[in-house]
Amino acid sequence: MKSTALITSFFLSAVLAARADWRDWAEFPQLQAELGASLPTGAGIPVMMSEANAGGSPPVYLPQATTGTDPFEGEGGLAGKTLTPWSGASTASGHAANVANLFCGSFQSVAPGVTELHLWLADDFVGELFSNPIPTFTGSVQNHSWVGDFGNDTTNTALLRRFDFMVNRDLVIASTPLNNSSTMVKLLSNAYHGITPGLRNGGHPQTHTNIDGIGRMKPDIVVEESATSNAAPAVASSATMLLDAIRPDFPDADDPRVVKAILLSGASKKNLPGWQRVSTSRPYDEILGAGELNVLHAHRILAAGPQTASGSAYRALSGWDKTTSSTASPRRYFFKLLPGQWGTLSATLTWHRTIPANYASSTLANLNLHLKNASGFSVGTTMDESLSAVDNVEHLFVRHLPSGDYVLEVSAATSGVTYGIAWEVQTSSGPQLAVQRVGTQVTLSLSQLDPLETYTIESCIDLEDWQPVTTIRTADTTPATTAIWQETTGAEAKFYQLKWTP
Repeated sequence: MKSTALITSFFLSAVLAARADWRDWAEFPQLQAELGASLPTGAGIPVMMSEANAGGSPPVYLPQATTGTDPFEGEGGLAGKTLTPWSGASTASGHAANVANLFCGSFQSVAPGVTELHLWLADDFVGELFSNPIPTFTGSVQNHSWVGDFGNDTTNTALLRRFDFMVNRDLVIASTPLNNSSTMVKLLSNAYHGITPGLRNGGHPQTHTNIDGIGRMKPDIVVEESATSNAAPAVASSATMLLDAIRPDFPDADDPRVVKAILLSGASKKNLPGWQRVSTSRPYDEILGAGELNVLHAHRILAAGPQTASGSAYRALSGWDKTTSSTASPRRYFFKLLPGQWGTLSATLTWHRTIPANYASSTLANLNLHLKNASGFSVGTTMDESLSAVDNVEHLFVRHLPSGDYVLEVSAATSGVTYGIAWEVQTSSGPQLAVQRVGTQVTLSLSQLDPLETYTIESCIDLEDWQPVTTIRTADTTPATTAIWQETTGAEAKFYQLKWTP
């Protein structure tokens, strides 16, 4: 079914010719080295993308020109792939070609093994969503590098609900990016069930959702790219690679809730020292979402395997689960950090809203995510929690947990809500202080510090009477994992130690 003027203001995101390779920032080379010949490539995963009509006749939306609706063979980075133009004849589009190559091309994606790419004009894709019933689109992962607005919020809301209904029914993964300006455009980044990418430099709207649930946090994740049109296929490509690793070994992970949770838990804060949540009611950083796309850690979380909830067994330091909520008691995932270990936790909980078959309404259950101390399998005090009342995602990020027992808890006001949860605890030796003496000059080198924290340096001559020497506040907006402090010693050499509150 083709649409006619369904959308009043589609426009393309800007594309810049010069840009860094997003795969390097996402630590794809490290994943390649780690897995070798076992590296998933997206082989066997069909994918789909829609493109905005840039005008002209025939419309410009395909990576290459075509004269009809018959499948045709790709060229260049898309060679060896079959492209199916569901919207019919088109002239070539540089924007579409760029997006397709980032999504599944042989030289710019992490899913070069994809051989089946399905293509839609955005207007026609939207028209199909307004069909009754909504058809099933071919493609396990969808990318939609466009923004738009009907100029009518009733219609915008109806489309978002139909889109979320389709994602939930067909269990497809969809990347729906933000706009490339400060304006939050209504479609499609306001969707609940997609993954909404932004840019690592913050060049995207920072006002969050503005329709059908105002104030939900967006973006979900950021990418080192020049435009959100490029960030979106980077996320879609990563999801495609994960699906290749999921099928057939991890059937429970073959779900957009689980894949989204894995990608968000794997998101890195390493290059984002200012990343922080401002309150327990806000799952993410206000600008940077859950962090920067990182396929190395996402794959490690997936490969750790399913970790079912239990009140009497420890779970791995990385893993995921797909199950349903319970109001009778929280779902619990206990883990242990051994003596001498420090752990940095990233954990994400995702679920879908409920939309009836007539698409006329929407209900969102309230699930929450908690991190608590534990003693064995006895639950202690709360260390951190994510308690948004409007989002369908909760996220925790806690640096440098000391050795001991912990538990992740999923609590809910409604039973029977299917959710995906994923987590990773990266272990380290914790903040370090090294002493170097040259004559009477003492240099103290500090490493593995947290950003946004205050540390105290103490000294003594007898290992008993420790006295504060100075305090150091790590920078809030620049990488500050190493600092140098100097003092000139007297006749007696001193001992030094680092003191902080984990």
